[in-house]
Amino acid sequence: MSQVEIPPWTPPWRVVVRDRVIRVSAAHVRGEDRWECPTQIAVKARPAVQVDREPSLRPTYPPFHSFALGLARDAAYSVTASGTDPEVALDRVCASASGEVADAARSVAREALQGYLIVLARLRDAGTLPSETVVREFFAADEVDVRVEWSAWGLLHVSRDGADREFHVLTWEQAGTRRRDPAYLAVYARVAADAIMKQEGSLWRERWPAAPAQPGPAQRIRVREIGVLDATDALLLDISADEARERFAGVVAERVQVLGGGATNPGTRCASCAVRYECPGPARMPGVLGVAGPALWTRGLSPGDLTTARTCTWQVHLERELSLPRARRETTEAMIRGTHLHSWLEHAHARLVPCSLDDLPLPGEGIGDVAEMLGWDEPSYAALRPFLLQHIAACPLSRDDAVAVYPEQSLTAWDTDVDVVMSTRADLVVDTPSGWVVRETKSVAVHHEMPQTAAEVFERYPQVALTLCLLADGLDPVTGGVAVDPRPARVEVEILRPDGHEVRGFHTGDPEAVLIARASIAEAVDTILYSPPEPTVGRHCSWCPVSRWCAAYRASSGPSGAEAVEDDVEVQGAERPRMSLLAYAESVTVEIESDIPF
Repeated sequence: MSQVEIPPWTPPWRVVVRDRVIRVSAAHVRGEDRWECPTQIAVKARPAVQVDREPSLRPTYPPFHSFALGLARDAAYSVTASGTDPEVALDRVCASASGEVADAARSVAREALQGYLIVLARLRDAGTLPSETVVREFFAADEVDVRVEWSAWGLLHVSRDGADREFHVLTWEQAGTRRRDPAYLAVYARVAADAIMKQEGSLWRERWPAAPAQPGPAQRIRVREIGVLDATDALLLDISADEARERFAGVVAERVQVLGGGATNPGTRCASCAVRYECPGPARMPGVLGVAGPALWTRGLSPGDLTTARTCTWQVHLERELSLPRARRETTEAMIRGTHLHSWLEHAHARLVPCSLDDLPLPGEGIGDVAEMLGWDEPSYAALRPFLLQHIAACPLSRDDAVAVYPEQSLTAWDTDVDVVMSTRADLVVDTPSGWVVRETKSVAVHHEMPQTAAEVFERYPQVALTLCLLADGLDPVTGGVAVDPRPARVEVEILRPDGHEVRGFHTGDPEAVLIARASIAEAVDTILYSPPEPTVGRHCSWCPVSRWCAAYRASSGPSGAEAVEDDVEVQGAERPRMSLLAYAESVTVEIESDIPF
């Protein structure tokens, strides 16, 4: 088996190198280019390289444990490796966790543990997995100039003779439905094929020593994904150990280039990054959110969190702070429409040519190249075509003065005064001789849903308010840096209806608009940071992606739960601003890789 060459990385800040070891996780090579940060991955892959930081600079961390799937995995390890009773195993894992384990997180972990054990019993009953297996902590290693250790997160089952090995990749639900990059699976297969049993008590920041006893030679390797909440499983890979070794280098070589760092990809994940104080990636913009007083720990927030907080701060707690699994109970028409329109516009604008009538043939005569690429059917296309027709007249790529355009541009800033990293993604950034134009495109079903005042626009579309504040304070929407002399900028929201459209614009040079935008952002951020999270039960709970884990919602949905929720929304809905409810009803949580931590 040929060796995989790991690219070198020179930290751009002072470090202490305690050992020359590189640890590559399968999660490092999963190919999520849109979300991953090469610098963050380079840091994580070098556990023995530590920042030489000023002692007075002490990072803050949340007081609660925020990885329920990790609790379930560790409890399952105790059950399968030592025969511990499941409840006892979970209690021990929760007791030893870093940070308080919330009741909701424990509930999720318990259900996940039960789901995993159900799948395990099913596989053994079917003869797919040996009735007895050895489960330990395993890794693989290459001894070159620098020791390279390969790791994969999950549970590796090894038969008593070592010949049969099955790696279980844990996910929340719907095993096998998410595409897994070949390099990602190759690392799992390599670790299984060349598994070295790790010595108990090994430390993360040191090279892992091998245990005295090791498994026999491997012959067959399987990688299986298991959905722990719905007890689903899917076989992802079934090959010989020799094949796993032979194909490893060729599959992984390109993906490991990310370990060379070099680039940054700022986003809300910067809030938990170990080198956030040293990294130049997130733009430092003190005071940009208009909130006074620091948070208790570094937070990462998005405009979606602000929308959610205006309706239910408990959802922000469960979803953002505890990172509980999301599963939308119901989907509104506005959510579906917004998601589909956004996808169409994203792909159309990525061509860097103006949208035209040629893209939107009459129903019955085709659905157009973009809709076909997205897999739309004819009824969906026919329903959305009226909105897209309205966009053609307002397409920002039709401008005569456009120097360059940047679709789906990420904008991130760290308000160091309040210790919050805020991130949003602009639909389109246009560079013109007179300054920046940032365009967001939204849709409404009927005219009376249109926001009227600037305050209503900012409440309904908080990403517009945030973008205006960021650009007014000097954020360069392309480079991500902060300009000393900011260019003029205009933030536009294009609102599509089936029978018309409107483009609202806000200039960074308009102090009143910026003030209203900052006040709108500050109000929601203040609610998240300084008010204890509390559940607000109402009709919106049926759309909430984490209501499954909400005790207040479960209490309201007993024998007469539907009536209780309906009654509640009539009372509470009247108290809530109408634009907030409309925003919540059309918001969509973006699903990203959230179940593998390293």
